[in-house]
Amino acid sequence: MLIDVVMPQLGESVVEGVVVKWLVEVGELVAKDHPLLEISTDKVDAEIPSPSAGRVAQILVKPGETVPIHAVLAKLETDPAADRPAPEEPPKWDEETEGAPGHMARSSGPPIPAPPRIEPSAPAPPPPPETGRVRITPVVARMAAEHGLDLSKIPGTGVDGRVTRKDVEAHLASGGASAAVPPKAEAVPGPAPPSSKAAPSSAKAPEGKPVTAKAPVAKPSAAKGDQVIPWTPIRKRIADHMVRSKQTSPHVHIFAEVDMHKVAAVRAKAKKEGVNLTYLPFVICSAAKALRETPLMNATVSGESTVLKKDIHIAVAVDTEKGLLVPVLRHADRMSLKEISAAMDDFGARAKSGKISPDELSGGTFSITNPGIKGNLFGTPIINQPQVGILRLGQIVKRPVVIDVDGEDSIVIRPMMYLGCAYDHRVIDGVAGNGFLYRVREILEAGDFP
Repeated sequence: MLIDVVMPQLGESVVEGVVVKWLVEVGELVAKDHPLLEISTDKVDAEIPSPSAGRVAQILVKPGETVPIHAVLAKLETDPAADRPAPEEPPKWDEETEGAPGHMARSSGPPIPAPPRIEPSAPAPPPPPETGRVRITPVVARMAAEHGLDLSKIPGTGVDGRVTRKDVEAHLASGGASAAVPPKAEAVPGPAPPSSKAAPSSAKAPEGKPVTAKAPVAKPSAAKGDQVIPWTPIRKRIADHMVRSKQTSPHVHIFAEVDMHKVAAVRAKAKKEGVNLTYLPFVICSAAKALRETPLMNATVSGESTVLKKDIHIAVAVDTEKGLLVPVLRHADRMSLKEISAAMDDFGARAKSGKISPDELSGGTFSITNPGIKGNLFGTPIINQPQVGILRLGQIVKRPVVIDVDGEDSIVIRPMMYLGCAYDHRVIDGVAGNGFLYRVREILEAGDFP
């Protein structure tokens, strides 16, 4: 019996994934829950386990292909022995009928033979694709609509000749023309066909924007001795996300210098009690309080609207060997300092071992990034779309500072830190942005953390 191995729903916001590599080959015997392949999404990498014990009959998707959720990735031939029904137990004797319950007594004649068992047949092969239709993923459909590509003229390397994202990227990189209408696609309709006459350079789009053609990007050649490191799927998604954010949001960067000596005192006291606290939980706790007082910073952008989020879910960047992950600390404003610290320790350990679930990487309303103990004085972070703000910790350095002591200026040595904040100027003006960062500084310098 053949069963399907399908692309699962790896989180609420995940609609597709990239097949990184297969861990099995056709003909290989596998046990139930044995990992079959690695999938990479824009949220996390994951291994897809076998839904049943059996033999790998078909592998339908090549490494590097992007597939939507619920797409069939492979087919397994289950063990025929596993399909046989368990042997029936002998019927119990019934005193009233002197026979088995539900059957005639022994003296009533020979037993009625059981009806023959009909073995299920293998599913019929899928019908050939319709003429004039191209089976594509949502990503390929979006790229075709964006660049005005005729997918029927792009050689496909996917299953049954399907056009993959790599095929489209290679076509664009080679300077392929984008002058034809894409064929009728299952995901999205193509754009209207252009006029047979060449459009003048001053032609306008329907919204009044100039029509510009993207020039192909030349690939630099590698010299002898150079090391070429292909981007992993996570690295590609980080790159796409960062570029889109810079193109989408007009970033405004502001900085505040924070005296951390009271925070350092709280850390030292906790350490004597056997609790090891880093500086990050203090900043998260302070930001959560400031976000409650500045709701405009705890928002997302939806089209031409600003959505003020009721809950405060702070996304915190965590560095791993495979790239940057940003798990979300939900309801951070309701958590104590120790609870935040424990949650961040748990996130860090599970992120590095690949055990963060996709749902834990979505739903953030504000982001915080920490370069670690080897960070620099300050930096200019990039907003995590569709959020409108992000906070970055700088390196903590002891410096001489001037303070007021009983009306007199005094020079003391204090642990100082720069906080950098980026906000989306489409939504946030200077008063709100600066007020938020000033409030974070006030909370940290007060050192009041229960």
